[in-house]
Amino acid sequence: MQLMNKLKIILQSNYVIISILILVILITILRINLPVKTTYNLNTTKVTGILLSSKIEEEKVTIIIKGKDKIQGTYYFKTKQDKKKYKKQLEVGNKVTITGKMTLPKTNTTKNLFNYQEYLKKEKIYLIMQIEKITKEEDTISLFYKLKDKIETRAKNPYIKSFLLGDQSEIKEEVKTSFQKNGISHLFAISGMQFIIIEDCLSRILKKLNLKEKNNFKIVIICLLFYLSILNMTASILRGILFFILFSLNRYWNLALAKKTLIAIAITITLLINPYYIYEVGFWYSYIISIGLIYFMKEDAYYLISLLKSSYLAFLLSIPISLYYFYEINIASILYNLFYIPFINMIVFPASIITFLFPVVEPLYNIVIKVLETSSLYLNNINFGKLIFARIPLIFYIVELSIIFLYLKTKKKKILLVLLLGLGLHYYLPSIYQKDFIKMIDVGQGDSILIYSKGKSSLIDTGGKVAYDANESSTITKYTTIPLLKSLGIRKLNYLFLTHGDKDHAGEAIYLEKNFQVDNIYLNLGQQQALEQNIRKEIPRTKQVGQEEIFQTGNFTLYQINKKWEDENAGSSVFYVTHPDLTVLLMADATTKTEAYLQKNYNLKVDIVKIGHHGSNTSTSLSFLKKTKPRLALISVGENNRYHHPSKEVLDRLSTQNIPYLQTKASGTITIYPQTEEVVEDIDN
Repeated sequence: MQLMNKLKIILQSNYVIISILILVILITILRINLPVKTTYNLNTTKVTGILLSSKIEEEKVTIIIKGKDKIQGTYYFKTKQDKKKYKKQLEVGNKVTITGKMTLPKTNTTKNLFNYQEYLKKEKIYLIMQIEKITKEEDTISLFYKLKDKIETRAKNPYIKSFLLGDQSEIKEEVKTSFQKNGISHLFAISGMQFIIIEDCLSRILKKLNLKEKNNFKIVIICLLFYLSILNMTASILRGILFFILFSLNRYWNLALAKKTLIAIAITITLLINPYYIYEVGFWYSYIISIGLIYFMKEDAYYLISLLKSSYLAFLLSIPISLYYFYEINIASILYNLFYIPFINMIVFPASIITFLFPVVEPLYNIVIKVLETSSLYLNNINFGKLIFARIPLIFYIVELSIIFLYLKTKKKKILLVLLLGLGLHYYLPSIYQKDFIKMIDVGQGDSILIYSKGKSSLIDTGGKVAYDANESSTITKYTTIPLLKSLGIRKLNYLFLTHGDKDHAGEAIYLEKNFQVDNIYLNLGQQQALEQNIRKEIPRTKQVGQEEIFQTGNFTLYQINKKWEDENAGSSVFYVTHPDLTVLLMADATTKTEAYLQKNYNLKVDIVKIGHHGSNTSTSLSFLKKTKPRLALISVGENNRYHHPSKEVLDRLSTQNIPYLQTKASGTITIYPQTEEVVEDIDN
């Protein structure tokens, strides 16, 4: 008892709590910056371990196994029979052997975007394997894994899997995107509210057994810890269960610890368990919003008013987090949450539990989910309230958050005015500060070039997946182009030019137009291929660019100088781009025939050339290089592409003419600032 009293006195000291938090933050920074030690290396070709998870998709399966370390691997099915065979073998808990080629997870090749390497580090995965073969060694004998597999198999509905297991991977992408844009995605993370509902259900059952209250509590905690062990654990899930356990212990055992102490303990435990949670958006959403609601939320006699207050508080506190991670906020989410908070907490989540226990009611559950999805998709089409902000240095987001907390604590109008002025300045920052630039975006084996000046922007090509290249991303626009545009504070494209109908140039035009504001869309001259015909069908306002047609983008002037050709590549739109401080020639997939025509008809001495067809030897003739005399050549090309671009002949020609060159596969996204002639590579070589 004396020991407990001493511990209470120590934990009630502000100095102790602050010291612990500072120490944990320092330890966290040290842990995430230390070199990673792994048992396996890039020469490892075979790993045996326990299968922790498997996700089967149309053409592949992605698995995680735990050997001496965790390894994630992807296997592409060769036939339908191959897929059926592996479906039977890949039961969680089985001992399996995977063979294949080990690689490092990719880091982001465009600044401000999702870093896959950091994401996997959070899962304690440091290497990934391109699997050639999976062999089942033993069936699982573990009751834990058998139970976990049964639960995961039973929770096959994407929303039951999300609300009960914390796995949102099977919710349709367009729906998941609408949740995020409507500002309601936080409601789909397992949180304290769900744990309270589960605890309440368990407590009611246990009370009927006439056990002592403390014994009931111990059983509930054991059940919740077991539940935690089968979840796809995230920072928000861990925060939810830690808050529940710590606040419950404080109440049941009369510890009399302050709320700030319990919060500090929860943060400490979270970061000691996994320091990489500090990168996770869920960590910041969960802790910041929870702390705000604990300290500043006052219950009202009227439920609707309380709901409005909590929705407003959650929105206000989430602003800096949303802006840092997603570059946008939706003011209308305050109103949307008035419907979605009670709908999800009182209907969808309880219905998920009931449907999991009694699958016979799933048809009724699907009606509820239909209401959820349809309403969110409809609201996502409403642009009112959606505001995009450019990414700025981290310190400014910390300042914004500090001002929000200060305002909530003092309620002073002057502080609110400072906050609004700061956000206003942040919103208009691109038009005040942003320099003119040309950005060759790393879209893998494809082309996409962004031109920006004076608040105006043009995109030349979108990139896109070539159908037969299974390893190439098919979501370039979603995960690269749109987030990049938003991070730069670009709220619309004035022009989208599609140089020709190859998928690696125009393959994502329809997705981009449907998910981002595009004012004008232009195709090249000449015959229209199947992809171009589909684009015109889906986007009827699409036009064809004219020969020598001129377009203005701020200080940049774009001249389309190619003529109509029968050959698709030769007929690529070629843009001669001028700026008071720079001239650039963008050759798309134009061939040596196109180059000969341009040399004959135009005086094309330029500062920079984006060479044709990803460095293929069908382009970039020696005479073309002698005529244009560029000071720098750019090559947009994918790593390990099946065409072996760029060709050795083209690189030799560039070397012969003493023309330096940069490739996206080595440099990532490349940015040119005309005024300073600065060239920035997003991969630090």
